[in-house]
Order: sequence, then structure tokens, then C-alpha cells
Amino acid sequence: MQCEKYLQAALVAMLDEFLLIFIPMFVVIDPFGVMPIYLVMTRSMAERDRAKTLRYSIVFATALLLAFALVGKAVLDYLSVSIDALMITGGLLLLVIGVSMLYEGDAPRSRRKGVEEAEASQHVPEDVAFVPLGTPMIAGPGAISVVIVLTGTGDIPLVILSLLAIMAISAAILWQVGLVYRLIGNAGTRALTRVMGLITSAYAVQMILDGVTGYYTTTFA
Repeated sequence: MQCEKYLQAALVAMLDEFLLIFIPMFVVIDPFGVMPIYLVMTRSMAERDRAKTLRYSIVFATALLLAFALVGKAVLDYLSVSIDALMITGGLLLLVIGVSMLYEGDAPRSRRKGVEEAEASQHVPEDVAFVPLGTPMIAGPGAISVVIVLTGTGDIPLVILSLLAIMAISAAILWQVGLVYRLIGNAGTRALTRVMGLITSAYAVQMILDGVTGYYTTTFA
């Protein structure tokens, strides 16, 4: 009985930590914000090429973020950059991204510009899968910053598990992007992006506050 209670408490604690990692990473990667540009860039492709584009972009973004999760902290240590400094910098960057998501329609300006450029020409999978879809659309600067911060402050296996789960969800959303877009519509996509922008902004402010508090504690305590 005592063992069961201990196991249940451990599972609840692990789930809480997983959600604390999963939620901010999901809202920063924001697969719903990727939908409009993905639709535009792949609408002239055959079904086979569209599937190849999605596969390439998801695999590339996952590999990039996993690389930063595994070696990002070591690179910071080599450069003598503290996690607190990265939290402040990453928080400022995320705040800019979050405010852009709130006030600039479907997605931040960089994404809207990508849509305008995409409309001008047709694409093959290799043209768009790695750049701009893989990065910076999916694995952007904000996602990279969050991954490094979370691996520096949290449990690395849970960070990797969260990342893989988010990439699987993103792949599922983009795989059925036409259906999802028809269900929620253009207005629904904008609304979701703005809600995620609000959450991203709030998380960014918390990152900045945590970074400042950590730096003050380390330096003056």
C-alpha cells in the first residue's frame, strides 16, 4: 500500500514536470502558426512531394533541436554564458515573438513575408523543407532558446520526450493541414496564434524574471 502511494506520487510529480516542459515548448514551436505558410508552399505539390516535404522538415527540425538539447549547455559553458543570461536573452526574444504573434495577424512578420515569397513561385520538397519550414518556421530561435534553457534547468530525458511528442503532434497537424484548416478556418487559425502569442509573452516575462532572480542570487547571495 505504501509502495503504491509512493509510486502514484512519483508519477504525478513526473507528469507535472513533463507538462511544465511540454506546454511552453509547444506554444513556442506553435504548429498552428506554421499552417498558413505550409499550405501556401505545398499547395502546388503532388501528394507524394507534400509528404516528402513534411517528412524532411520534421526530421530536420527535430534533429536540430535535439542537437541543441544535448550539446547546447556544453557550448554555453565553453563560452562562459550562464543559464541565467540565456534565460534573460531568450525571454526578450520570446517576448518579441509573442507580441508579434498577438498583433501581426496569422503569424509574426517573418512568417508573413515567407508566405508572400512563397506565392511567387512553385517549390519542390528540397526547396522549402529545410529552410524555411524546418528552420526558422518550426525550429526557430525561440524554440532553440527554450530547449537550451529547459535542458539546463530541467530533466533532460523529459525535455527530449516532450520534444519528440511535440514533433509528432506537429507532424499530425501538418499532415492533415487541409482538414484542420477547413475545420477551424482562417479566423480560427488567427485566434489560436494570438492565444499562443499571449501565452508565449507571459512565459517570456517569467523567463526574464527567473533569469534576473537567478543572476542576483548567484552574484550577491
